[in-house]
Amino acid sequence: MAGPKLLHIPLGGFQRIAVLRLSSLGDVVLTLPVVHALARTFPAGRLTYWVKEEYADIVQFDPAVAHVRKLERDARRLEDIVSMSAELEDSDLIVDLHGNTRTRMLTFRQKAPRLRARSERWARAALVHARALRRPLPAHALDRYAAALRPLDITPEGPPRMTAGHEAERRAELWMGRWSPATRPVAMLPGARHFTKRWPEERWIELHDRLTAEGRALLYASLDSERSALPALAARVAATPTARWCTEPLAILAAVLSKACAAVCSDSGLMHVAAARGLRVVALFGSTAPELGFAPAGEGHVVLCRHEPCQPCTLHGRERCPKGHFRCMIGITAEQVAQALEPMR
Repeated sequence: MAGPKLLHIPLGGFQRIAVLRLSSLGDVVLTLPVVHALARTFPAGRLTYWVKEEYADIVQFDPAVAHVRKLERDARRLEDIVSMSAELEDSDLIVDLHGNTRTRMLTFRQKAPRLRARSERWARAALVHARALRRPLPAHALDRYAAALRPLDITPEGPPRMTAGHEAERRAELWMGRWSPATRPVAMLPGARHFTKRWPEERWIELHDRLTAEGRALLYASLDSERSALPALAARVAATPTARWCTEPLAILAAVLSKACAAVCSDSGLMHVAAARGLRVVALFGSTAPELGFAPAGEGHVVLCRHEPCQPCTLHGRERCPKGHFRCMIGITAEQVAQALEPMR
């Protein structure tokens, strides 16, 4: 099969590059190898990254990104998006790593060359709804994003690496200095947007008690709302001298995470942030599955997934188990997680 048609690169390279990925947290993290590959190839270019404002901290401190175009929460209607498209008219290369309605509306009338990552939505939907057809598995998101650059004959290198910024690093040092654990802590990331992606609270408490008894320091990190939704676990953390809970803004939280030795997490955006900050992670998959293309990127990670007959039952997560048993998560034990963590000291 012939490869993709190579795109003509102007003399001096592309000067004004726009990269678009409007959601979500983990997806934005996974675009970083593409961003870095573009910056290496076109060092004189100015790269603007288009992203929802709540995920801007993933890219705005990266030296490869000259400007972040933050999509405000109150400006996401399609009519607003159409008016914003004029801002892309001076681009000489547009790399759309999302391919949803908004990014297509932003780019449809632009004259600049457009490269777009394939979504593989149908392949992922088939894995959820038509497993018996045994179609080829969806590609990992990293591979899909990398494929968008093939017409430029560019190959992104390595897993994502996230920069938190000097101020965030300084504030992370101050936060850790107020705690000063005797050993590098294990990062515990219990949050996830959907219920069926969350390991039950009682399992987190079991793991907490087990690791504390082993002398491990524990660094919990999440949104404050996620901590409030886990009152029994939050109380256990507050009563444990060797544990702390961080609910700082995303950039500071990412910087704090790099002080840990490893992370335990669900299939969530913070799973990808932890991996991009250099941690090995133990990832717990519930109603989703790593075969959907969003396993943690890089080497040394452990994925715990029971692969129940009904798993995966969703692309993104649910608010309850449709079967009522929730075996995909309840069946993962604290002992299994502790064993997976053992080499990650």
